[in-house]
Amino acid sequence: MMGIDVLHLAARQSGWVSSALLARFWKNESAVIGKNQEFGSDFCYYELVTVANSAIELHLNVELPILNSGSPAGKQRPNWRSLFVHACRVALFIGIVFLIRKQHRELVENRTDASALSAINVAELQELIPNASGLTPWNRSSSIRIITSPQNEEIGTLLQTAPIGNASIGYLGPTNLMVILSEDKRILDIKILDSEDTFEHVNAVAESDEFLASYRGLKWDFPDLWPDIDSVSGATLTSFAVKQSLQARAGSQINFSKFPNKIKSHELAQFFPEFQPLSIHNNSENPNLVFGSVHNNINAKVGYFLRSSPIANSLSGYQGPTDTLIAFDERFRFLGSLIRSSYDNEPYVEYVKEDTYLDDLIRGKNLQKISGFDPTEYEGVSGATMTSLNVLSGIQTTVKHLQEYETRIGKGPNWIWVFTECLTVLLGLIGICFSFTGVSRRRLRLVFQVILIIYLGFIAGEILSQAVVFGWAQNGLPLKNAPGMVLLCVSALAVPIISKHNSYCDHICPFGAVQQLAMKSGMKRVRVNRRLRRVLKLVPATLLIISLLAASGHLSLNLASIEPFDAFSFRVAGWITIAIAVTGLFVSFFQPMAYCRYGCPTGAMLNFLRFNRRSHEFQLRDGVALLMLILALVITI
Repeated sequence: MMGIDVLHLAARQSGWVSSALLARFWKNESAVIGKNQEFGSDFCYYELVTVANSAIELHLNVELPILNSGSPAGKQRPNWRSLFVHACRVALFIGIVFLIRKQHRELVENRTDASALSAINVAELQELIPNASGLTPWNRSSSIRIITSPQNEEIGTLLQTAPIGNASIGYLGPTNLMVILSEDKRILDIKILDSEDTFEHVNAVAESDEFLASYRGLKWDFPDLWPDIDSVSGATLTSFAVKQSLQARAGSQINFSKFPNKIKSHELAQFFPEFQPLSIHNNSENPNLVFGSVHNNINAKVGYFLRSSPIANSLSGYQGPTDTLIAFDERFRFLGSLIRSSYDNEPYVEYVKEDTYLDDLIRGKNLQKISGFDPTEYEGVSGATMTSLNVLSGIQTTVKHLQEYETRIGKGPNWIWVFTECLTVLLGLIGICFSFTGVSRRRLRLVFQVILIIYLGFIAGEILSQAVVFGWAQNGLPLKNAPGMVLLCVSALAVPIISKHNSYCDHICPFGAVQQLAMKSGMKRVRVNRRLRRVLKLVPATLLIISLLAASGHLSLNLASIEPFDAFSFRVAGWITIAIAVTGLFVSFFQPMAYCRYGCPTGAMLNFLRFNRRSHEFQLRDGVALLMLILALVITI
């Protein structure tokens, strides 16, 4: 039976397609091309009106090969006007990112960070410290509040990780933690005060029964000896950033303010009299562990040195800590020690300096024997027992930290983490290659899409989104925690700028891959009314403006909830994100790539940056970008 039907075609690369070309696949010379509707950088959606009969229907499900379409003009080199207009678009994007970064940094610098801890009252602490009766006012210089007893004695400490821990970025930004310490500086509890990371991931960390509780009882002054605590499943980067933030804040407690003078080479001369002049080099990447090597005049290594401060600053003799310099030979055997400075009673310190019994007792011992040395074998210096025992304790404590440091360095990198980050980069490179060379084999393309969905989506959750773009614009790139994701997202932005390809949307995005698989379901396509289509195309631009206002104005809007990508982390994802993902996927069965065309602000941003054959024209999207720049400028001012 004859009739009129509407067929749909997805063709690679936007451009001109003729009736004769399409007739090759539908074997019908009466095919008439309707108006094309662009919805991606490398895809155009065409409506074709054709006479439907049984012969045509046999060819509806035939997969079309990827063809290099386009008008002859598309092969010409871009003119100066195109380059200038395109450069203006890129400048608009960079300007918006710069203003967001500038505004956020000013906000962080101006806030006192006092409001969070100032709101804490004694009643909230009495569960952990029953005899707590008072809290000293917020001290911005030390970033702590002292917990006092009814007798006004110090029985605990309240502190937060910001701003020192703000350098530790999770998915989007840092997390500020409140730490409650006991009188002997052990961790009683840790709570999340506020966070700039993904809302759902932060909740997963806060609600974990084991993660933060694993820190209870650990000695605050010795972060290097903390165990490696497992991250929260589904919120790996957030929990990893929390661990880094705690390490950084704990390390800052052990500071050099008590003994600010740096080690000089002449202080080691008495231990290496045959090697003059000497030079020293710091060998530790840990700022709290002062450890280095000693070199002679021809730069040959002749020994090592170790300093008890700041590691042992919390250890006290009669009145305070002692800074001791420790020397080792090239085989790490103890040569001797030197008291550089001390807060202990001056006569007692002089007694210990003049006595060589301690050095004689452990001279020649290696690190293992020193750390395992029984202190009862050393009676101390007569008249200065506590001072001399404190020196021994400082030497042993510092040696133990050096052993732990060497053990961790010896373990090498976490190869599982290295593999996953390299896999992320590899998938990105394959996607870019597909974008430039095309995919001629259906099975290869299908396998790649499945890997994208499973790994980038469900396992790693490394997906470019507005939350990521604006979060990184505010707080910087998490290069230490997620270098693979950073490279993937940077390339997603760079490729459209320098070429006509939007590699990320077309070949890398896991949600895009899911929609492309939905296109092959064979479901009957639903035609969208032209007026409705125009309205829907305004959605991505509207979401971009909302994202900008939320990021610049620091509104309490979870940007991850306006896109479906966080739904891959379904264990921690919000219901709004999951609803958008399910709806977008369902509609894609009936309208090809529906979410990409009518809902994705990230795709709209990448297409705005894409260099194409119409780059010489100023369009409505340029007006939207200019408006966003003005809004960012007004908010910043």
